[in-house]
This record gives sequence, C-alpha cells and structure tokens, in this order.
Amino acid sequence: MVLASHEIAWQQALEAAHMEPGAAAILAQLAPALADLGASDMLVLARALKALRGRPAEATDDAGFNVSARHLMGSSKVLSRLSRPMLDALDLPLRLHAPSPRYILCAGPSEPAATLLIENPRAFENAIRSGLSVTVAIVCTFGFGLSYLGSELWADDGVSQHDRPILIVRDGTPPPLRQLLAAEKVFLWADLDLAAMNIFRSLKGAIPQLRMSAIYEEMVPMVLDPARSHPYAVLFDKSGQLSRYPHDSAAPSPFDDEDLAMLQAACSARAGDQEAVEECSILRLGAQSLGVNRRGLAEM
Repeated sequence: MVLASHEIAWQQALEAAHMEPGAAAILAQLAPALADLGASDMLVLARALKALRGRPAEATDDAGFNVSARHLMGSSKVLSRLSRPMLDALDLPLRLHAPSPRYILCAGPSEPAATLLIENPRAFENAIRSGLSVTVAIVCTFGFGLSYLGSELWADDGVSQHDRPILIVRDGTPPPLRQLLAAEKVFLWADLDLAAMNIFRSLKGAIPQLRMSAIYEEMVPMVLDPARSHPYAVLFDKSGQLSRYPHDSAAPSPFDDEDLAMLQAACSARAGDQEAVEECSILRLGAQSLGVNRRGLAEM
C-alpha cells in the first residue's frame, strides 16, 4: 500500500519524538486528521503527545479540554479527536475523550411533588411559563443528551469531579440532580415520535422508576389529526426516524411498558412536537404519569 505524503510525515514525526513502537503504530491512525498539518507542527504534536504519555496521573486529573489545551499545542480539541485505543496507547484515562463541561438545566421547588424530564429547551421554558415549576422539578434532557451521561447521571464518588454534570438552575431552588432522578415519581415528556420512544428506553436503564408523562394525553389526539401532526419527512426534520428506529422489526426492549407500546403505535406513521401543547395542559398534567388514562387513549 502506498502511503500519502502526510501519512509518511506523521510516522516520521512519531519516530523523531521517540514514541514507543506499539504506541506509534496506533497513533499512526491519526494521520487522516493531519493532512493539512505541516511537518514541523506534526513534530511538535508528536513530542507533546510523548511528553503527556510520561506525565504522572495527577497531571491529567482535570477535564479533557483543559488537559488538551494545556499540553497539546494550545488546543482543547486534540484529545477528543483521539480514539480510545489511542488514549490507551498513551496511558491516558478514557474520560479525557469526552468534552466538558456538561450542563443540566433544571427548575423547581426544594421539595418537588415529582420530577419531569423534558426533551427540548423551548418546551422546558413553556413548562416554566405554565407555572408547573412551582410544584414540580423540571429537567431539560436536550434530546438524548441526558441519557448519554449514563451512570454519571448519579454523580457518585466513582466519577471524577471534573466530569460530573453541572446543574444550572433556571428557576426556583431544586434539589441536586441525583435526588431529582431518584424521586419516586419521575416522568418523561418529549415529542411524540419514534426518537422520543428511544430517549425513554435510553433513560430507563439509569432511572428504573421512569414513566411517560400524562402530558401525552394531549398529544395522542394530535397525531390522529393531519392538521396538527406531520409525517416523517425532511421538512419536519424527522425523515430518518423510520429507518433509524423501526417500530415493527426490532425485538421488544426490556425497558418497554404498556405506556410506551401505546405511544409508539400512535406515532408509527405521524408525529407531533411537544411545543404544540398549551401551557394550561402542561400545568394540569405535568405532575402525573400517563398510565392513569392510557386505556381511553388506546381506544381512540
């Protein structure tokens, strides 16, 4: 195989920096990201990576963007561009691969009646405008964003303090995130589409008591009305969902329940966005789970 000039230059830079052969072989795979980098800068980068590899653990006990910017040519992005095998080759902790900080937006009282997870920030603001956050804690998930934190949702002692999600309070005095997500009543309100069903599944593993919100009572009738719902098409930013989240071919998830099954059937052909729900309905239903009136909805 004939190597491109930038691939040769990068291998030479790694050799000149005296990178160990095993690590150099893995780091050679970074070459596609270095095609527009000059040979002199490649050598600077290779030496910086070599130096970082030899530093004591306390030198990397920080957020990934900080470590990268302070050791790798003033750039916060380099470590996030390295694959996990590359980090392993450099004896660096895998957590440095993740960008940070990660913020969680919330609102609510100090003793909330329930916790409502809301997919989109505009709907989160609508919930505040409705007055729901006077009695209910609300947390914005930013789509799948909250679920990507995985076990770090709980911010326990096993997670580096530099990588714990940072709670930003939009209104009120809500408890810490760990307490909000451990509440007896935790509900999800998202769009009524196939992606939202998978947001529920991805969160349910970390929050076993999670239920769908009763606010969906207002949304199920919408998808039966062409004037208040939409197909999975490009204009509505949902064109890929039917292929990405097939509702009739995948095996049932262990996190599926009757609420989820009913909602997934409802949005199998058309969808509705949560911002269509009026504030009065958010306030009326936001502290309840969907299951109370599921049977009536299923018969619509």
